[in-house]
Amino acid sequence: MKERLPIELAGVSLELLGGRGVWVPAAKTLLVADTHLGKEATFRRHHIPIPAGSTTTTLGAVTKMLQETDATRFIILGDMFHARSSLSPDVCASLEAFFKRHPRIEMLLVRGNHDAHLGQLPSAWPIDIVSQFTIDDILLMHHPVEVPREFDLMLCGHLHPAIRVETIIDRTGKLPCFWYSQKRLMLPAIGDFTGTHRIHPSPSDKAWLVVDGQVMEHVNTRKRRFTRRV
Repeated sequence: MKERLPIELAGVSLELLGGRGVWVPAAKTLLVADTHLGKEATFRRHHIPIPAGSTTTTLGAVTKMLQETDATRFIILGDMFHARSSLSPDVCASLEAFFKRHPRIEMLLVRGNHDAHLGQLPSAWPIDIVSQFTIDDILLMHHPVEVPREFDLMLCGHLHPAIRVETIIDRTGKLPCFWYSQKRLMLPAIGDFTGTHRIHPSPSDKAWLVVDGQVMEHVNTRKRRFTRRV
């Protein structure tokens, strides 16, 4: 397992990060998906007793990856906030402190389905919002739609992919993962307070598990059955 795992997809060199991000070295760009900032604030507003702090934890994970990669551009692949009610004063204060800490980094949000309900963000925030973005021949979107013919690779979020790991010795449960399928690399949700969606990779897919801040390739059990059904 590694904190930074180099891979190549469609001729593009990438690094999968244990912090649940993707580093594009040629473009000096860090990508993450589904931060869902302020989700805990939304739950508390609906009288669900959730402790504060998940936004700070998520932004701390992003800061760590920005520092480790020396990125000059940071892109969120959708669902930056969970809901309009997520823009609480403490969440906004945490985000503004994050912006001040990284004044020289270009920041973009590829709009996701949750972002569609936010309305206008504060004009002083140094982040541009786009429906999609390209880095050379890489298409960046939120939803894992069919990849247009002119692109060989898409990076996206939305799904929160995870794999259930069950061995003959232990049942670990679901682990977040990076999932490559049909020319799409789907990132795990980086949000500290988000759920996951169990996936079932086909034999032609690839997946990499995130375990305690480390990344490891997943052995597709449809190819080699080291697991047992429970």
